Amino acid sequence: MERTYISGGMVYDGTGKEPFCGDIVINGSTIEAVLPHSEDRFTGKNGRLILAQGLAVTPGFVDVHRHCDLAALTDPDFGRQELKQGITSVLAGNCGMGLAPSSDGSRAAMYRFLEPCLGKAPEELRFPDFRSYMDALHAKKLPLHVDAMVGTGAVRIAVKGFSEIPFSKRELDTACGLLAEAFEQGAQAVSAGIMYVPECFNTREEWYALCREAARHDRLFTFHVRGEGDGLLSSVKEVIDFARETGVRINISHFKSVGRANWKRDIYEAVSLIERSGMDITADVYPYDGGATILGSLLPPVLSAAYGERLCSALGTPEGVKALEEALDKTWEGWDNMLRAIGSKRILISSLEREENQWMIGRSLEEIVKEGNFSSEAQAIARLMHEEDGKAGIIAFSMCPEDVEYVLSLPFTSVISDALYGGGSHPHPRLYGAFPKVIEEYVCRRKLLTLQEAVHKMSGKPAQRFGLEKRGLLREGYKADLLLFRPEEVRTGASYLEPCVDAKGMQLVLVDGKQVLN
Repeated sequence: MERTYISGGMVYDGTGKEPFCGDIVINGSTIEAVLPHSEDRFTGKNGRLILAQGLAVTPGFVDVHRHCDLAALTDPDFGRQELKQGITSVLAGNCGMGLAPSSDGSRAAMYRFLEPCLGKAPEELRFPDFRSYMDALHAKKLPLHVDAMVGTGAVRIAVKGFSEIPFSKRELDTACGLLAEAFEQGAQAVSAGIMYVPECFNTREEWYALCREAARHDRLFTFHVRGEGDGLLSSVKEVIDFARETGVRINISHFKSVGRANWKRDIYEAVSLIERSGMDITADVYPYDGGATILGSLLPPVLSAAYGERLCSALGTPEGVKALEEALDKTWEGWDNMLRAIGSKRILISSLEREENQWMIGRSLEEIVKEGNFSSEAQAIARLMHEEDGKAGIIAFSMCPEDVEYVLSLPFTSVISDALYGGGSHPHPRLYGAFPKVIEEYVCRRKLLTLQEAVHKMSGKPAQRFGLEKRGLLREGYKADLLLFRPEEVRTGASYLEPCVDAKGMQLVLVDGKQVLN
């Protein structure tokens, strides 16, 4: 098998250690050797020689939080925008959301619910178990590595739909059995979205049971915690309790503090809680002060409990609008009111389907209320939830840059994108540029991180934490997933105003030793 030789680049091996001028030998899909540079090391060798002087040579970036579950199967162009960012491995199935397992009785409702995050699923799509989903992924022969977690939201919906009623003992045993089955069928880890329906209805004892199942299989459990605003501290305490009671290893997804009243305050106490706990807990972060989610996240869970799958239709009635207005005026234990915490001017509508509503995309909720002659934010939200059948996306400018920087600099955090693929024409820019943004802004311009620290947070650290075997490091025997670039030339391109712009600066990207981008 023909070898590839990379000569004289500055090697950042993914461990966070100081870089060195080195040579790399690739044999097929595997790294054969990583050596200190020698001018004549490859003289007379047969194979492809890549001269890397003046270039950083790093492992391919690993995005362990990317909502690409559906796009990897249905988008013929999938991989282009990922590879342009240097991403060579992704992990789907985050925030409890996934396409598998699914049941015949609830599959259609679940896929409709997931549409703002994942995109529209073909009607014929069906994955009754996790193996069927993984088989579909492997059959696609994708240009980068795609693995997946099993989501406890998908599991709950498969067992009992969107009901708020607690599991029976038999149902809970079934749910735990589905987790175990998914692990055996290739699920890399397990994820939860506690703030989302229907997982917000899980009891503490139910969470303990699910965590014990993950611990029994030595799988990481990653949590979108119950609250990221006023409820951040209690939510962090909750997952610490899960770890302490069950021994499960935990990762907190997109760790942040939401709401102006909590900025520059709660995140520091949350970190202290984690550090003092002594539990095996890490976190990840995306490098933006705005996040993307579904419009339904603005609705108190009490409405879902009251109306169930009829919620969107109910919000099209005067009674439903009144119920929403009254619910938003109250304080609900265990649920953060994002509308109250950050205000309607900081919530941007990012995706809608109906032609008559397209004028709202890219506008704030405050602007929509004024320009659409709505009497209140609640009326506008109710109208959109009804007309769009819940399939509406938002961008919420809910964080302050200083908090983001603090979390990014923590020793136990990794970088993610949290990219959504159901964002229509105006997605969050992290879909196109999260990883280059770290290099451009936080390494080169702000110097918050050294390049070796940033590369570690974008490769070796997440790969090791999520158990992605032989990936994330430039090391003998590992997958030959490599990037060559000049750090000062890396540009994110994408912005909130123009989000669909490809990143620039990756001079060469190799996946399994094959050139996939030049």
